[in-house]
Amino acid sequence: MKTVQLAIENMEYAQSLRDLLLRDGTHRVYVVDRPDLRLDGIVMIDGDRTGNLSMLDSEPERFVVIAHKGSDSLSRIWDAGVRHVLFDGDPPNTAQLAIIAAELRLPMMRGSKTPRDGDGHHTRHLDIPAVDPPARCGRRRSPARFSGGV
Repeated sequence: MKTVQLAIENMEYAQSLRDLLLRDGTHRVYVVDRPDLRLDGIVMIDGDRTGNLSMLDSEPERFVVIAHKGSDSLSRIWDAGVRHVLFDGDPPNTAQLAIIAAELRLPMMRGSKTPRDGDGHHTRHLDIPAVDPPARCGRRRSPARFSGGV
């Protein structure tokens, strides 16, 4: 299960987003006043709320931030490393997409079964058979004879 903490002031928006996330059956969603950063997963916060931006220093990739258009905090949010920003008034479906995008960028969380490389990024092992492409016009070019020119 993926954990999402919604620490936003707009309770109606938080409940709509919570319902959307719970509908897919893969999320555990908490509507909170202050997020618990000891929990893995995504944290959604209000960017204009005093004190919230200080949380971004620890793991900015975990955060989805709601900001007001034209806000002075937008550059600070971006400079802190947050890459998932919504504007106040964006629909809950857009917020759901931002949360899913943030989840896909997260380094593997504790207890996850998917391997990761030494840098903390996902590695995917795909079993794709190596197949030679079909020859053009029934002939195959020899790599040694192809010079790359016309």
